[in-house]
Amino acid sequence: LLRPRRRTSRKSGLGGMSGFDYSKWDKIELSDDEDDLHPNIDKDSWFRLKHRQRVEKEEEDDKKRSRLEEKMKSLRTEYDTFPEAVKSHMRAQKLLKEIRDIERELETMEKQRKLNADNICKTAETRTEVNSKPEPSPGPEPRLSGEAVAQGYCEFVEEHEDLLEKYISLGDRSLEEVCEFLKQHGGTLLQGEHAESYLLLDCLEKEMNGQHSEMLRSARQQQLLTQLREFSRASGRPARDGVVPVFQRLLDHEPTLESFKEAVITFQRKVEKRAITKKAEMDAEMAAQGEDNFEAAGPGPGGLDPMDVFKSLPKPMQDAFRDKDIQRLQAAIEELPEEEARYHLKRCEDSGLWVPSPEAGQPPYRDGEACSRVLAAQRRATAGASPP
Repeated sequence: LLRPRRRTSRKSGLGGMSGFDYSKWDKIELSDDEDDLHPNIDKDSWFRLKHRQRVEKEEEDDKKRSRLEEKMKSLRTEYDTFPEAVKSHMRAQKLLKEIRDIERELETMEKQRKLNADNICKTAETRTEVNSKPEPSPGPEPRLSGEAVAQGYCEFVEEHEDLLEKYISLGDRSLEEVCEFLKQHGGTLLQGEHAESYLLLDCLEKEMNGQHSEMLRSARQQQLLTQLREFSRASGRPARDGVVPVFQRLLDHEPTLESFKEAVITFQRKVEKRAITKKAEMDAEMAAQGEDNFEAAGPGPGGLDPMDVFKSLPKPMQDAFRDKDIQRLQAAIEELPEEEARYHLKRCEDSGLWVPSPEAGQPPYRDGEACSRVLAAQRRATAGASPP
């Protein structure tokens, strides 16, 4: 018995790879094609001639393509001026037909365009490398601590104080102006942490002196420097390289700007709390220094101990002596009754707390009778006795 022969498909092997289209390779012109080269013609001269003809033809095609594109652009502009309601009119349809014809012609030119060694590819990158030791790229700004933060601070402030104050004065200006300023001077202000430290102390001093609005402006400027240095540490680049990207992000991205404003408000609140604490510390330190000075001074010219006299003074006079504020001392004396004021001023002079001017003559409070009456009244109050 004969077995029936199995039919085999002719579409096997390479013949079945119908998905590949090699027709685009038909347009390639080879520069070394010698099919039409006559034996009596020099080969190199023939190649130069063919190359020149090809270049001239490509230039003509490029000029024609440019003219068609310009014409199509002009027609499109004229066509777009027609409202939608009248684009079906004859004039508009004629323009549209011309546009379609030019598009088809450009498409045909592109399909018939020949490929050769000059236009089949283009140079994407040209680079020359020299075998030498590369210089280390600048890195991010380091985070300093301890004595390293203060090292060189005084010299930096002495040299760039005018620049720092000018930067602080931009606290109420736009971010665009601050960005332009830092583009010019960022290399100085962002070199180390000295500028940040200066602005931090400036904020604290202004808040302690009651200049709250000025402190708010300095706080924004200080936080801008902080943001730039944080960007430097995150990106691994010098802080001055972050001026443009950081400010561009603040200007273009609303959530980033809101986050920055919240950081400024948080910093301002910290400054306000620290100012209260610092002022209390300074007052306590001044009071301790004042008491130490009184104890070390010894008895005054009248034989009275300055520490005992200071403790017996009314609180407004104590505060004025502690702060060395003459105006507050005069105001505190004016609020006292005349006899009591004479009494306290005489004791201040006898203890050395108060030294009157010798040119003014004898002070008016040197009235022994008045001082005796005040002293007797104080003794009766201390002993709990009632006045007669």
